[in-house]
Amino acid sequence: MYVELPHSLTSRWIDLQTGSTLVLSQPPLTVEVLGVLGIRTIFWLLPSTLFLIFDTAVPSIAVSIKTQDESALPIRTTNGRGPKKGGPVWYRVIALSAFNLLLCASIQAGVELLLTEVLSFRSALQVTTTLPMPWSIVKHVVRSLLLREGLQYYIHRFILHAKQGNWLSGLHKTYFHSISAPYSFAAHYDHPAPYVLFRFIPTYLPSVILRTHLLTYLMTLSIITMEETLTLSGYSVVPGIMLGGIARRQDLHSEARGKGNFAPLGILDWIHGTSIGGDVVNDMRDEADKHNVSGRSSNALESAKESGRKGVKAMDTRRKNARRS
Repeated sequence: MYVELPHSLTSRWIDLQTGSTLVLSQPPLTVEVLGVLGIRTIFWLLPSTLFLIFDTAVPSIAVSIKTQDESALPIRTTNGRGPKKGGPVWYRVIALSAFNLLLCASIQAGVELLLTEVLSFRSALQVTTTLPMPWSIVKHVVRSLLLREGLQYYIHRFILHAKQGNWLSGLHKTYFHSISAPYSFAAHYDHPAPYVLFRFIPTYLPSVILRTHLLTYLMTLSIITMEETLTLSGYSVVPGIMLGGIARRQDLHSEARGKGNFAPLGILDWIHGTSIGGDVVNDMRDEADKHNVSGRSSNALESAKESGRKGVKAMDTRRKNARRS
């Protein structure tokens, strides 16, 4: 069946396709690596820097919107100085986080080179000048995020927080969980081994399995990076029903040093009973109450009913007038 799109939407899509064609006409590996680094810069490095400046310049205001108050200020997390005794100093957190992101970009480039240059196989991601249709993009983004949720939950719970303990869980505890009050730069702070296993693989592997288009992968990466930056910022004013709940669960996971809340969305935590401080259903209910979603829905329903009653009365009046005439 052929569906004709509105002219304005069609023209915009053509313009987007033209732009993507120009970009993707460059060497695929160059586009992929620069795209990944560009997204990490825009959605993690820049906002995290702004948050750090804000926390440092006006700590009295920052404390009022931090979930863990003064202890969540990055400059208070120092080696042997301040309330977070023994925690990593902020500039070391930034350095290791940046190293982890560069390492993962290098691994991704290495995978592409291995497949295309050494094994003479097709690339891990689709790199074509034809832009995928909007529905295809949405479908693959949603599937990738759900697969990421599953991978992160089981890796996080059964490997990085295994009951018996192991080499990876020890490293994860020593690095990531040395910060119990997170801030955005700490979103990528971990030993490289558990970081690659927990952050990189669940983000990259779903797109490889689905073999999504490069632009779809970059869109998924943008969503994930923005989510990690905001929800691990330590702020209690993260906007949105979903993001607000994720931020609260991530903060509780860090504060409890990994006793629950093993994946961002909280769906599997709810199913397996590993939620701490309330589950995803409670979070959505609380956020909905906070934003008065139910009240607005009730008001909208009452308005619709009142409009319907007025419409019926108007129709009856017209009929009576017609009969009289």
